[in-house]
Amino acid sequence: MLLSPPPPPSSLPCGLEAGGSPSLGARAAGPELQGEAAPREPPDEEGERGRAGTMPECASLRTAGAGPEPAGTSSEAEAAASTAQEEGEARAAAAEDSCPRWGAQHAGARELAELYSPGKRLQEWISVILCFSLMSFNFYSLLFCLRLEHAFSIIVGIFAGIITADFVSGLVHWGADTWGSVDLPVVGKAFIRPFREHHIDPTAITRHDFIETNGDNCMMTVVPLANMAYKLASLSPEVLHQTCPWECYVFALSVFVTLTNQIHKWSHTYFGLPRWVIFLQDWHVILPRKHHRIHHVSPHETYFCITTGWLNYPLEKIKFWRFLENMIEGLTGEKPRADDMKWAQKLK
Repeated sequence: MLLSPPPPPSSLPCGLEAGGSPSLGARAAGPELQGEAAPREPPDEEGERGRAGTMPECASLRTAGAGPEPAGTSSEAEAAASTAQEEGEARAAAAEDSCPRWGAQHAGARELAELYSPGKRLQEWISVILCFSLMSFNFYSLLFCLRLEHAFSIIVGIFAGIITADFVSGLVHWGADTWGSVDLPVVGKAFIRPFREHHIDPTAITRHDFIETNGDNCMMTVVPLANMAYKLASLSPEVLHQTCPWECYVFALSVFVTLTNQIHKWSHTYFGLPRWVIFLQDWHVILPRKHHRIHHVSPHETYFCITTGWLNYPLEKIKFWRFLENMIEGLTGEKPRADDMKWAQKLK
């Protein structure tokens, strides 16, 4: 019986390795590769199809340089990759939907800014016009009351006025920061709202114009300036000469209370300030920028004086604000800065 010739190299099953030695697959393939004397039987169609179907797999395994993978490896890798992609997309969506902790995009800051009404704007315009008109009249009238013998008393009066303005700024600032709510009738949206907005968007004040920045402070000083103008216009020169140091004290107090929020705005402005403002800040004549940063550390419970800031350190040393808060909380049961924290934590 004639033996069939060996198959060409290209037709060897994939289990036969390049060196001619049969691999594990070849050794298990059957007697057709293990003995040349065995007669070749004509292969059936299913065997041929089976071998033809395994050829691409063998080629891919040879290209990869590795043996066959376990059945579940590929599916597990795909599942892990899909899970990682889904987690990444979820984190990205959460980052886009999450609200900033502070700044103009904070949900609470946007809502508070929208509460600024045309009626509030009108009140600020009227206050600014009245305040600066009375201030100009009083300053001009005081010039005719000054006497050299009152120089020392006038200087002391002006200095005392500045100190008092700093304390008043701290007292008003502390009260509006610590107590009350935006929901209170009239005063809530008109006067407490800017304090809530300022803590979650500190730079909003730098985007306010002169009217919005100073309108409320001008309103506070209209009454004392009007009273002063009445006395300067009606009292005799002799009486005015005697009361000149006191009038200088009231005038200095009114001027620095009026300018408090402008000084406060400058303490948040880091670009484009006039040199004379920077000079006054550096010499701590008015509120310095670094000094005011202490107040803006949450929960905003210290350094409330914002005209010059001179009283912040001594008031903090004697725990003045803490004493007032403990006393009011003990009498009323109200928690300090509860409304302030509510707006700071507002997400939607």
